[in-house]
Amino acid sequence: MPSERILAVGFVAEGELIDATPFDGEAALSSCRHAAVDPVAVPLLWRGLAGPEAVEAANRLAELLQRRRREATELVAGGGTLLCVLRPVGPTLRVAGDKPIVLHAYAWLPEEPSLARLVIAPASGGVQATDEAHPAWPLIRAQGARMRPAACAANAQLPPHWHVVAADGEGRPVAFEVRVGEGRVVFIPPIGADSPIELGALLESFFARRAGPAAHAPAPDWLEAILLPGQEELARRLAQLAGQIEGLEREFIGLRKRHARLVLLNKLLAARDGRELAGPASAAFQLLGFRVEASDAASLELHSDEGAALVVLVASEQAADSDAYWDLVHRTDARQERPAKGVILANAFSPLPPGERGTAFPDLLCRGALHRSVCLLAATELHRAAEAVLANPDAVELRGRLRRAILDATGPCDLSQALPAKGDQP
Repeated sequence: MPSERILAVGFVAEGELIDATPFDGEAALSSCRHAAVDPVAVPLLWRGLAGPEAVEAANRLAELLQRRRREATELVAGGGTLLCVLRPVGPTLRVAGDKPIVLHAYAWLPEEPSLARLVIAPASGGVQATDEAHPAWPLIRAQGARMRPAACAANAQLPPHWHVVAADGEGRPVAFEVRVGEGRVVFIPPIGADSPIELGALLESFFARRAGPAAHAPAPDWLEAILLPGQEELARRLAQLAGQIEGLEREFIGLRKRHARLVLLNKLLAARDGRELAGPASAAFQLLGFRVEASDAASLELHSDEGAALVVLVASEQAADSDAYWDLVHRTDARQERPAKGVILANAFSPLPPGERGTAFPDLLCRGALHRSVCLLAATELHRAAEAVLANPDAVELRGRLRRAILDATGPCDLSQALPAKGDQP
């Protein structure tokens, strides 16, 4: 049975009944009958996400938001109350995949059709009550001049089951209740409190009014043994379906991760500059067994048992030019500890399909590579290596041969000798 305590997510609050936790904490929203969520920190979870690790991190965040959404849905389905602070949505994050999704500050709200259509816009003016009898209004009124609505519901037409508690200067809802099954979601403006203790007291007073006098009167134990016709079978079937849904959701998330990695690897052939090439290149080198570190936006460091390398990334509509070579030379000369190998990874003739591309590296660049023992690796060649590894996921020796071939190459790198012939085992 859910606890009668209050789970405060994203709040710095203290109180006798308050359990505070960050949004990415372990405590489940459905572990209590009462939960309050301030999503102000949610967009901060993906701030600055970029580079090779961005896809994996984005998928982890998508899983977190999906978990919170399941918990919120369970909370209100059990008759609980979810108090949510209404703020501007803030930065969003697009997660690529078979079915791309957009993560935003409110992507965790319970599954309810009208909530999926909530339009949030900046609020204007002050705040005026439309239902002073609602438990949320005393919470708003208690803050006095500190109450400053940040956002409002800007839907052109409100669903009939949305109950407005307070509005801004233009009459748009800044506090409102949405019934969801046996429970409810109550949106309020940001709470202006001077201390964690005051904030905790405000939350406790709201939920005390919301719960009413019967909130602490649980059903007697013997009631569970009284079953109406079909009730036991429905409960059994619901539990069975819940297990199947959870299993399918895990499988879906796993498959989406795998698909996103393949989509990312294919971008080796479409990257238009070094920055776009960084993510796909990192994924491909990791697939070959290298440990990869992002040196900066257009270079990578590779590490393996066979050796280390500094990779300069370049993409162009024509063949790679000598700028990439001098960039690599300057980078290696500036380092106190030089890597064992210099590599230029080039996605040359990027607008063209791989079969229609010319030679990635001109003669002048090849001569310079010979002088400094630089490996010239075409993106098409690295893509071919990644394809071979994906076709032979258990071939440890194949990955080792490919790593050695890259680290040993001087001038244009041909991985044909390291790749298995068609029809052969690696």
